[in-house]
Amino acid sequence: MTNPAPDASPPEANAYAPPTAPLREPTPERAPHEVTPAQRIAGGLLIVNAALVLIEAVVLPPDPNPTPLTSPGRSILPAIIDVVIGISLLSKNRKFLPWAIVRVAFGLVVLTALLAFKDPFLAVMQVVVSGSFLLLLVGDAGKPRMAVGGALFGIYALINVLGLSATLTGSNPIAALVWTARGDVESTPAGVVTGEASHYRLRAPSDRWRLRKPEAAKKDNPLADRWISRPDLDAHVLVIAEKAPGMLVLPDALADAVIQNGKTAATAFELVGRAPLRTHPENGRLVHTRSTTSGLEIESLTGVVATYERGYQILAFAPKKAFAEAEPELRAFVESFELPTDEKPGLPADAEALPPGKLKGVAADYKLTPPSEAWALRKPEAAQKDNPLADRWIVRPDKDAHVFVVAEHAPGSVVDLERYVEAVANTIVERMHGTIESREPLRTDPKNARLVRVRAEAEGMKLDYYYGLFARGDRAFQVIAFARSEVFPSVKDELLKAVETFEMPPENTAASAKP
Repeated sequence: MTNPAPDASPPEANAYAPPTAPLREPTPERAPHEVTPAQRIAGGLLIVNAALVLIEAVVLPPDPNPTPLTSPGRSILPAIIDVVIGISLLSKNRKFLPWAIVRVAFGLVVLTALLAFKDPFLAVMQVVVSGSFLLLLVGDAGKPRMAVGGALFGIYALINVLGLSATLTGSNPIAALVWTARGDVESTPAGVVTGEASHYRLRAPSDRWRLRKPEAAKKDNPLADRWISRPDLDAHVLVIAEKAPGMLVLPDALADAVIQNGKTAATAFELVGRAPLRTHPENGRLVHTRSTTSGLEIESLTGVVATYERGYQILAFAPKKAFAEAEPELRAFVESFELPTDEKPGLPADAEALPPGKLKGVAADYKLTPPSEAWALRKPEAAQKDNPLADRWIVRPDKDAHVFVVAEHAPGSVVDLERYVEAVANTIVERMHGTIESREPLRTDPKNARLVRVRAEAEGMKLDYYYGLFARGDRAFQVIAFARSEVFPSVKDELLKAVETFEMPPENTAASAKP
């Protein structure tokens, strides 16, 4: 009996291998119509973003120059669409997912390109928020992508919330960082600021102030010479420096212009107060106003400083909500203003340099001593135009102070000094409607001269005068020295010096001198 032939067919390869378990459970494939967790997160964030946009539309002032991309409809309608898409994604409905991706991609490309020219920082924020949504919406995002997308949206949302908070409370703690990143301001405190068009000086009252870069300042106001900002309060100080060659700029006229410009530019305007500027009481004024422009309520302290050939406006302002906190520093900033010391003014068009030494009369041989080197000689035609009786006229342009001489001759008679003084005094009262403050012998020539103090008003300006009245033989002279009342205290010593040093013609030539 033979053994049966063995089975020639090979055994299965794993017939004797022990059974093994898989290393991990296979990931079940998600159905094509199912919304991913990341897309559901994006849906929730779309609703949050829509809420932020709607709140901004209510809280923030409207754009003064709306365009199709900045009009209220541009904000509100897309926000409503985002809410609809967000609700759809949260309810695991993919119907509007393609629209969501298209909308986000549109914002990333088009809005970023437009904002890049207007505000680079906002352009960056557009990239951040659009990028965060694309990371969540496109494909099946894993946990790393979800984390990055959520973090980017968180940064965007935090900056938006802080901006809204700043609008409501008037304070934004990270504004300085944002403005520096935007490239608007320098990264270091302003300290002492020197002007560009004119070398005036301002001192920042704290290290929270930043100097705006010239291109950013000019973009917002082409007239701004310097612009310093405190970002956390959205408070600002800008200086406008104007030059009027050969002219004296009057502080009250400049303050009037500031007020009128404010009324013209604002939809609502209130003049709170107007007073001399504490640190420049003679040639400075401080104007306190409240105004509304393009829906934004602003409170301002505007300092004006006016001098010969120069007029300065120091505009210090903040939103109404932040003004109370910012006011002490705004006021300190304005009051720190210092006039330049390195600029030599020119002469008025109607004046020329004085000849050396004492100035000699034309109609008579008297002598007039200029009080200082700051004085100039008015040209004869200009002097005659203002007063046909003026023989010589000198002027101090930076103070708008004047001294002129009237020379009178009565051949064959002797001028009585007291009658002459009385006649001039009557003319002052009757024709000028002036007030005689005092009348006394002139200290340097009590025999032949009297000093009369006068106050009067001409062309709306209050003026103070020294009248030096001289008489001897057949000659009489009026030396009339005057300035605006607010300037008079600072120049009265020079005006009095001009009167007291006046020299009549010598006695032996007085009777024979020709007019």
